[in-house]
Amino acid sequence: MLLLLYHFVFSFISSVSFAILCDVPKKTLVTGGVIGAIGWCGYWEMWSHGQSVFMASLVCSLLLANISQICAIKFKMPLTVYFIPGLVPVVPGVTIYDAFRTLLLDEYSNSAHIFLNSFYGAVGLAVGIIIADSLFRVIIGPLLHKKGRI
Repeated sequence: MLLLLYHFVFSFISSVSFAILCDVPKKTLVTGGVIGAIGWCGYWEMWSHGQSVFMASLVCSLLLANISQICAIKFKMPLTVYFIPGLVPVVPGVTIYDAFRTLLLDEYSNSAHIFLNSFYGAVGLAVGIIIADSLFRVIIGPLLHKKGRI
């Protein structure tokens, strides 16, 4: 439980820091940070319990995209001020760096494995975003608008 709190706090800081760098409105910083922390914790929990990088990234992006869309409608702000900072903790940048580092050290099989995992993570994020957007536009959005909750 303490480890999950650790991940939550540092992914929150990561999301808020990137949001500040991107100059998003100050009133969206906390919400964007919480969205990023939820997304990372979802990814980390799935990955630490034996799920593949693809599945963990897919579920993480589904969480991020749906929560961001709900917050964007509820607070009447663009979707990107919530989604982009929330996506920062799960982008496989460090993994790609590690893949290039091992490639330059002539560890070709290890590098190929790391590149493949990075690719799986990026594809999982992209597929999750597409699925979440489609589901929200077709099912969730109209239901929320019809019930007057958003």
